[in-house]
Amino acid sequence: MPDVRGPPAGPSSTPPLSSNVDAPPLGPPGSTLTIREVRRSDKDSFSEVMLGSYGPFERMMGLGRSGTAEFGALFRPGLWYLLRFLRILGLAPIRMYVAADGGTVVGTTLVLPWPRSGYIMGVGVRPSHRRRGLAGQLIGRAEQFAGRRGRPWAVLDVEEENHPAVTLYLARQYTTFLRVVWLSCASPRTVASAPRANAAVRAVGKAGRRSAAAWCAPRVPPVVRETVPPSAQRLTHLESLGQFPGVVRETWSAGPPDGPTAYLSAAWRGSDMPGVLFVPAVDPRAPHDDLVRLFQDATAWLSSRGSPTVVVAVPDALAPTLSVLTELGFEAQMTTLAMSRRLGAPGAPSAPPKSP
Repeated sequence: MPDVRGPPAGPSSTPPLSSNVDAPPLGPPGSTLTIREVRRSDKDSFSEVMLGSYGPFERMMGLGRSGTAEFGALFRPGLWYLLRFLRILGLAPIRMYVAADGGTVVGTTLVLPWPRSGYIMGVGVRPSHRRRGLAGQLIGRAEQFAGRRGRPWAVLDVEEENHPAVTLYLARQYTTFLRVVWLSCASPRTVASAPRANAAVRAVGKAGRRSAAAWCAPRVPPVVRETVPPSAQRLTHLESLGQFPGVVRETWSAGPPDGPTAYLSAAWRGSDMPGVLFVPAVDPRAPHDDLVRLFQDATAWLSSRGSPTVVVAVPDALAPTLSVLTELGFEAQMTTLAMSRRLGAPGAPSAPPKSP
């Protein structure tokens, strides 16, 4: 989740590998503070700021356990040069911006260019450099990139209790279009070993995600279709929060093949990491047993692969689904807000369509 926390500054020792053009210095004449794209020489201080920005959400997801090594893959020569090449072609799946004070990164943000939006994440600022407007300027740079790429929306997620971040986004005219409840189960084996509900559930795999997206699209709020529509790549935009090196995914449908009542996707991220379930859409008339069996089978799949705990994301409007999860032993952990801003003329963004 975007945040503004960060550890004490530390030097970076990796030799430079790129020749990005810096933005004009920020602040008074003589200031060395700039906002620019990340360099390979930023590895150490970039990783420190990213790690320092972790909060309750990241801890729930099992992140931060390996320290700054968690970000090492981004800076490995093979991936680094590939991303650089894709950036030249305008095809890079991610852009990373930093606020740098001299040779030290003091702020970070990442943006993913999705078909309808730029998805912003990884906003963090060192404590020594807060209250200077850096977080807003970093977000502005990410928005600028998304707008230049023709994306009409900027989208981000934030913990509802992260009041400083929520206040910043509201000031930038972001509005909430989705509230998501995150629940967890500390004993997935108990759920997996319980007698199965009498309902039809089937794994649809990667090949079935396109039809799953087509089924989900008319069943999500209009604002979701406008900003982050279901697709074969992401049935829900929240699936991006389950990304992890080596992730294995699966998708299930409940109900008969010619008349699904719900879809559920899962991300297995290793035997030492929580497994994650995502609920993209549910038919309001879905039978209780369909939902029970859907979560039983998905939890059993994660448990069989060794997931020690299971986390699930559910839009708060799906009250019957939340009730089923409570019955199965899942407990609510937090609520996050999906927020969006229309990109256009500076200072004149329009609000997204209202959810019914």
